[in-house]
Amino acid sequence: MDDGRLAADEVYKHYRRLVGEPVPPALDVALCWTVVVPDVGTVPLTVEGIGTRLSAGAGHEAHGAAGLDVVDLPDYRLNPPPVAVDRAGAAIVLYGLDHLGVPPAVTRPLSTNARVYNAWWNVNSVNHLSLAVDGEVLLSIDGLFPGRPEDHPNLAWWPELTAISGFFLDYEDTAWTGRDDNWDWQAGFLTGIELATGVRLDRRWLNAEHPYLTFSGPVTH
Repeated sequence: MDDGRLAADEVYKHYRRLVGEPVPPALDVALCWTVVVPDVGTVPLTVEGIGTRLSAGAGHEAHGAAGLDVVDLPDYRLNPPPVAVDRAGAAIVLYGLDHLGVPPAVTRPLSTNARVYNAWWNVNSVNHLSLAVDGEVLLSIDGLFPGRPEDHPNLAWWPELTAISGFFLDYEDTAWTGRDDNWDWQAGFLTGIELATGVRLDRRWLNAEHPYLTFSGPVTH
């Protein structure tokens, strides 16, 4: 096993612990975690700029830092719900907006002059791990039915996924039965994003306060 695979296994162990922690928020139940990485040499991303991309002209409001309860337990009169947004070096991270789990309507505008890495799942284990680049969704992988590397022609855009032990199936799932190997696909999703971006989701981030956005109209378009 080479150094890249060893590093991937350590990151995977971190996320397996994080997803399994019995403290709120319940990451094993539902999560939307997105990292937007700007192209080199482009204008730096800002929280306001992300709000403009998400609102698509419908209007948005940026709010000061608050705990994630404002996202995890939102005011249901707000539709779409709020999203936590913060900086992570040159990248911007977004947490908790369910709509972000539905590409390409949201990830396409987010990916203008950028790469958008998105992990999403809900209480019913409906899920995907996606990558959008410059307005085009290049990858969308189901954690329960990931197939083999050769099933994903754009995988070269996200080579870090192949360094994760067990991410892809090692057999052709002709019966479409999915995983039965106790591999933690949720931890695998988050591992893939960290390996590609260097951005880590951890308990410290989850316990901290972050700016958040609210919207005047539909985020999808």
